[in-house]
Amino acid sequence: MRVLGVSTSTREWGNTDLLVRHALEGARGRGAETRFLRLASLELKPCRGCMSCVFKDRDCVIGDRLAEFLEALRWADSLALGSPAYVLGANAPLKNLQDRLIRFGIQREFVGKPGLALAAAGVPGWVPYSLPQVSLTFLFLGMPVVDQFVGFAQGPGEIFFDEGALARARRGGEALASGAADYLGEPGACPVCHFDLVTTRADGSAFCPLCDLPGRWGDAGGRPALLPEAGAEPRWSEASMREHFAGKILPSGPRFKARLGEIKERQEAFRREVGA
Repeated sequence: MRVLGVSTSTREWGNTDLLVRHALEGARGRGAETRFLRLASLELKPCRGCMSCVFKDRDCVIGDRLAEFLEALRWADSLALGSPAYVLGANAPLKNLQDRLIRFGIQREFVGKPGLALAAAGVPGWVPYSLPQVSLTFLFLGMPVVDQFVGFAQGPGEIFFDEGALARARRGGEALASGAADYLGEPGACPVCHFDLVTTRADGSAFCPLCDLPGRWGDAGGRPALLPEAGAEPRWSEASMREHFAGKILPSGPRFKARLGEIKERQEAFRREVGA
């Protein structure tokens, strides 16, 4: 087995790097071949939103080092991905990577490769969206998550004192090396993403906004849980992803082209109006 570890932190040998490297140590202990990649070193540029990769089924038009990341992910059988927690969420390089990978929402090249989602945070309670943002990468790409958790450390390297997080990272790496795809972490309220982001709608029904999954509140082993409506598909299912891109994204191209002349006229009129 080949396991890729990716840290999106800009701090080399910081807490995120260390969490990911401990996962790789666990994988190596089970005989896996491993590679470590620091996303910041690739200096990926922001997505332009041109959608050429989707509409023209081509590689990204931006001439940077995204191809190196894709080569590494293609090499790997599984991925351990980690991000630091900044202002309640993951950091900017992770979000940028997700934007740059939009083509693989329709080109399902990485479906089935297991993933391990990691986040490093300073203060408990200030991390509500960090880990879901990391796991979002796997959900979007169709990669099953074997575990997801946050390690807590403030100063660089203090993650060494969160021995439970380091041990869990190693176990996650071992799971990736063994080819495991079943989820090993806390169940959470949503049966798909396993996060407690489920909301209660005005009618009392339950809804996971991350998975676009409606249902009702129920009991699952003594804990509150979202029980999905019969026939409801999460947005991450292969059927839902096909419908999203084939039924909503791709048809927007011809419509936009048909409206382009009128759009330019309106833009020019508005610019004159505001004096821009």
